[in-house]
Order: sequence, then C-alpha cells, then structure tokens
Amino acid sequence: MSDKIDTRISPTLHPGIAGEIADYDDETRPLLGATETAVDEAFEALKSIHDAKAAAATNPTLNEFAQLIAVDNHASKLMTKVYASWSRTVDTLNTNIAKMERDLNAPVEQRATASMASEIRTYFRSMDNEAKRITAIRQAIADGDDMTVTAVLGGRHYLSGIDAETSAQFLREWHGAQRPLEAKKLRAMKAAAEMLNSRYKMLTKAVSDAVGDIKVYQDSKDGKRQILVKTITPEMVRKQVKESNAAFAVPV
Repeated sequence: MSDKIDTRISPTLHPGIAGEIADYDDETRPLLGATETAVDEAFEALKSIHDAKAAAATNPTLNEFAQLIAVDNHASKLMTKVYASWSRTVDTLNTNIAKMERDLNAPVEQRATASMASEIRTYFRSMDNEAKRITAIRQAIADGDDMTVTAVLGGRHYLSGIDAETSAQFLREWHGAQRPLEAKKLRAMKAAAEMLNSRYKMLTKAVSDAVGDIKVYQDSKDGKRQILVKTITPEMVRKQVKESNAAFAVPV
C-alpha cells in the first residue's frame, strides 16, 4: 500500500479508508483484511490507468483514437480482476454477517421457547401502548434481565406488540450489552460491506474518468468561445473501426 497521496484519485478510494469504520481496531482488523486488499487493488489499478494514459499521450505512433482504445484495453484488463475481488469481498462479508447473526440470535431464540416466555410476551402485548413496552424492554436490557429480554425479542415481534424494526434495534442493543466483542465485529463487517457497496459506483466512475474520452469542439457563432458538439467514447471508436473494417471483408 502506498503512503503517497495521488491527487488524480478521489480520497474516498485511497488505501486506508477501512480506518473510517467506527469499530475498526485490533479486534476487528482481521475480519476486514479482504476489504483493505480490495480497496488497495482498486487504488493501484486506478494509478496504473492514469499512468498508462499519460504514457500513451507521448507515443508518437498513436493518434488520439488509438490512445483512447489502448488505455481502455488496459483498464478493462485490470478492472476485470479488481471488480471480481471487490464482489467476492462483499459476498464473503455478507456470508460472515449472516453466520454471526445466527450465532448471536440462536440462544435468544432458544430461550424464547420456554413456557414462561409466552406469559411474558402476553404481558407485554397487554400493555396500553408501545411506548410502555419500549420503556419496559429498555429497562430489562439495562438490568440484564435475560428472561424478559429473550422472551420478548426471541419470539415473533408481533407476539409482544412491538414492530419489527424496534425489535431488531433492541436485539442489537442486547447483543452489545451481553456479547460486546461479537456485536462490535458484526457492526464492523456490516459497515465494511456498506462502504464497499456505496463506493462501487464511485469506483466505476473513477475508472471511466481515468480512461477518458475525446471531446469535439467548434467555435461559437461569435467566435469568442468553444462549444462542445460531441463526446467520443471508446465504444464509439470500436464501433467505427468495426464498420470500417467490414469494407475489407473478403466475400466467401
């Protein structure tokens, strides 16, 4: 990983962005190694694309159209690997998140099947309103009242008269109080997956910007400024080359 800042690339795609995750530390770093690697590889690929574009511009045998295709070919070769690694990393994070959530929720769900659990849920459902239920659950979490919390949060949320989102939020709070390390690891992996997902679009745009295009201008009617009349992309150049080559096809 390079320590130098490359101003050609957005800071949101520089190595080290995993450190932006709130729960990133020595305890969660081993779970985020692949995330760091995926970002590092993407950064190095972007650097290489920018370098290739600068080099192509100095090649006297390449006109601007040939330069564009050469850089785009280079980018495609690099990014095929990078995009695959990025996608695998997100998939692995999601798999590990699901497994850890199952591990955390299993004992809660198991305790929720006890006979007293049904009575506790009935008691909560009979309360006048959800505000009272929320206050009671929050107090149970603060008191470490395992029996009450697992009964309410381990069963279907509607059995206790609580909406699904509130139930899920309290379950996260309970895990955070009872199994803080596992809860922190889960938060870190979720944050990493969200970061990779949100920055994928930034990455694809950064690649497109690095490859570039050819802009065609013409003088304005008053001759005082240049007006953009056409933008030529690598795909358009390839199409034009294909159509041109068709004329040289030998009839069978």
